Amino acid sequence: MAHANDSQEIKSPEWIRQHGNHLKNQTSLYLQQHAHNPVNWYPWTEEALSLARAEDKPIFLSIGYASCHWCHVMENEVFENLEVAAALNKGFIAIKVDREERPDIDAVYMQAVQALTGGGGWPMSVFLTPEREPFFGGTYIPRENFLALLARITSLYASDRQRVQQQATLLARHLAQEIKATEGKLPGLADFQQAADTAQQEFDSTWGGSKGHMKFPTPLRWTFLLHLYRKTGDEKLASMVRKTLSQMSSGGIYDHVDGGFHRYTVEPTWLIPHFEKMLYDNALLANLYIEASAVLGEPRFSQVAIDTLDFLLDHMQSDGGGFYASFDADSGGREGDFYVWRADEIETVAGPLDGPPLAMLLGVSPAGNFEGSNVLTRRVAPSEVAKRFDLAPGIVDNLFQKVRPDLQNYRAKRSPPSLDHKIITAWNGLAISAFARGFGLFGDPRYREAAEKAAAFLWAHHRQQDGSLLRASNGGLAKNEAVLDDYAFLSNGLLDLSTATGDSKWIEKSQSLVDYVRRHFKHPQAAFYFTPKHLETPLGRQVELADHVRPSGNAAMLQCLLRLAALTGKQVYRQEAIDAIEAHAGTLKRYGLGMAWWYDAALRLGGPYYEVVISGSAEGADTKALRQAVVNLVPPHADLLVVPAAGPGSQLKALLPPTAGKKALGKEATAYLCQQGSCQAPTHDADKLRAGLLRGWNH
Repeated sequence: MAHANDSQEIKSPEWIRQHGNHLKNQTSLYLQQHAHNPVNWYPWTEEALSLARAEDKPIFLSIGYASCHWCHVMENEVFENLEVAAALNKGFIAIKVDREERPDIDAVYMQAVQALTGGGGWPMSVFLTPEREPFFGGTYIPRENFLALLARITSLYASDRQRVQQQATLLARHLAQEIKATEGKLPGLADFQQAADTAQQEFDSTWGGSKGHMKFPTPLRWTFLLHLYRKTGDEKLASMVRKTLSQMSSGGIYDHVDGGFHRYTVEPTWLIPHFEKMLYDNALLANLYIEASAVLGEPRFSQVAIDTLDFLLDHMQSDGGGFYASFDADSGGREGDFYVWRADEIETVAGPLDGPPLAMLLGVSPAGNFEGSNVLTRRVAPSEVAKRFDLAPGIVDNLFQKVRPDLQNYRAKRSPPSLDHKIITAWNGLAISAFARGFGLFGDPRYREAAEKAAAFLWAHHRQQDGSLLRASNGGLAKNEAVLDDYAFLSNGLLDLSTATGDSKWIEKSQSLVDYVRRHFKHPQAAFYFTPKHLETPLGRQVELADHVRPSGNAAMLQCLLRLAALTGKQVYRQEAIDAIEAHAGTLKRYGLGMAWWYDAALRLGGPYYEVVISGSAEGADTKALRQAVVNLVPPHADLLVVPAAGPGSQLKALLPPTAGKKALGKEATAYLCQQGSCQAPTHDADKLRAGLLRGWNH
């Protein structure tokens, strides 16, 4: 390894900054951002890990992602510093990981940081032994603290190696512990109500969302409560969801100019965000607003859903069909610079007559609400603006939409935030769901095309011959083993695409992914590992149960299993979902809505859960009317199959046995409403079909 030692000793931080480190040929935007730091960064490769063992040096592992604001701060303040670089290069093997490309690595060491500090986040900073066992960790560390930490660890590693190794061994054992079952009964309405009562106690009655000095959207929590409202008719739940969605969409977390949501806000009123825009946030929130618009009858929610889908379509979909990962928080060297406005800019765009009322309508003032500028809001009623400027109410109602294209054009001339062109399988699965359901409700053919293109892209470029998936592609190159989330999110997306379009080929593809997971990810205690059995992971395979902003892969798999049980008639899927929920019932009760998507699966299990088979000409008006009666409900408790008027052929019957014997009666399209193969009387009437779907559900 003399050449490796030479490279460590001869290459100065100045030389590395000029010529680049070992990240310079990586496709990840995040790794590229660090390719000319003076730190001698390596990607997570066997070369770097072997070098740590050969030179008996601790590993400094830094994990982040391209659109992370505090990752940029730590890069500028710490990793660009020559003194820091010299200390790291001399005493450590420094490794950078893009958490979006390697969620398996991120998951292991995030658990370590949480165990060490009680919290976590990005940038993640972890110190490992050469055997990859963590012994110290944190998140953002200021430069002087970081330099002191490097000196302390270097000294401790040299003088008391045994103490370091003991700490690492104990932590590694803790992290490698197998998850334990906490068996119990399936949750019922009383359990759902208890979780809802807890959510109500935590609810911010003024601003919506949960109480706290920062606000995260947590779309899974509100989607579950919306579903529980649909089941029980409890108006308190509808009120909580309505308040939260209204305050989010009127606040600064929402981009009123171009649509889409920022990551979270740093204060409790949804006003001042961290400005990054993530694909998964916008896909999940679009899906929530789509369903809320159908259930709660709020026109504003429909517009937010449409604007969010249009933002993704216009700014985040690649030519090939896949959706990009994220927009950075920073632009022009400052956080949020692309998104904020001065009062004089509003007047420049709108003119001297429209400028002042528009500024009031958008919450813009000369003093500003964010570092002398303004994050736009829509919290001033048009009637107040009309009264203040003595204008007809109709003029003010239309003012923003009239000027909006000019605001978009003006803003487009600013230095834009960088776009991470990484295409992540799991997050694209969420986007496919949003566009499929958006097409179902709004009927915009662009949304169907967007979902189908994304699904076709992933199937062509992220799926391998053995049926496995790759995690992400960048610049046309797909790589890294997919994790559970990738299979589960994409499987659900394909089922939503089938329901929206009536095309059963997506069900077949979804089932193939679920069956792959059942073969390669199964955990003996009725759950699924985060990684497949053939992928070597540090400290052993992990199991993730809790939901976060995104559902856990386990919770998403439960949804897939239940849906496929209804569509294929294979009750083994349903039983596996029941077994998983019962095996972790104690954990579910303890976590409450921290496992909201598990609760949602249990709510589906409580039924009634319907499979709808419509037999008729795919393009016939009568078939479309029946199908629309289903998709207009955006039902959480039904899946849809469409078969030819003469009934399914042998191939379709083999794939989807519940379609057997279902054919159009007379010359009209016919709908069959069934539960686990037991069907109500067939009907040609869309209103009767809708009424049947709502039996057992209030909305």
